[in-house]
Amino acid sequence: MSQFRLLNFFMILAPLVSGSQQLVVVLSPDINATSAVMTRYDKVEGSYKAILPAVPVILGKNGLGWDQDQEPLKREGDGRSPAGVYDISSTFGEDRQPNSAMPYWHAEDTLICIDDVNDAKYNTMAHLDSEHPPKSFELMHREDSVYRNGAVIDYNRVGVPGRGSCIFFHLNHPDLRPTAGCTAMEEKPLLELLRWLDPAKKPKLLQIPKSECAKYQKEFLGIDCK
Repeated sequence: MSQFRLLNFFMILAPLVSGSQQLVVVLSPDINATSAVMTRYDKVEGSYKAILPAVPVILGKNGLGWDQDQEPLKREGDGRSPAGVYDISSTFGEDRQPNSAMPYWHAEDTLICIDDVNDAKYNTMAHLDSEHPPKSFELMHREDSVYRNGAVIDYNRVGVPGRGSCIFFHLNHPDLRPTAGCTAMEEKPLLELLRWLDPAKKPKLLQIPKSECAKYQKEFLGIDCK
């Protein structure tokens, strides 16, 4: 193999070998549970090591929904948070200054997330065009401030119509009610999560019912399924 082809081979292989160096694991008691626990892991010498004790989080009002292969499938408006493995792609917040090292969305008055299943920009962030607004969208600057700080969970990246949109980590509602499909928590652990995220370490979320955890232990060596 030529030196050039060998270099290309290792460039392609490198991401597969290195994988994610940061992993957020959210385990729920069962597929329909509205609460769960979240643990953050750093990858050290090939194994994931928990860096802090687990913290409580709140899920969708109908629990979890799978991204593929098994029911219940995650769908738009179903009140389920996505179950599976996803990149954490960016963060957002009301302050102009970023809240992490990740790509950052300033949640100003015009920032929206498009949830119209018939829109070509379904499941993407955009700035509101008041003359030609989407038929359905979510304002990222909310009156209840639950999006004061948050992160984007890269679910349904290709925007398959009807499979769910605008999935985030965000703050708990004041009354601690379940979410519409996101994963929520108190401000302290959320800010700690955001400050920890490092784009160079390819952070990922593993969010599943506890009964499914053992299936992922080979891929994510070191995670605790208890």
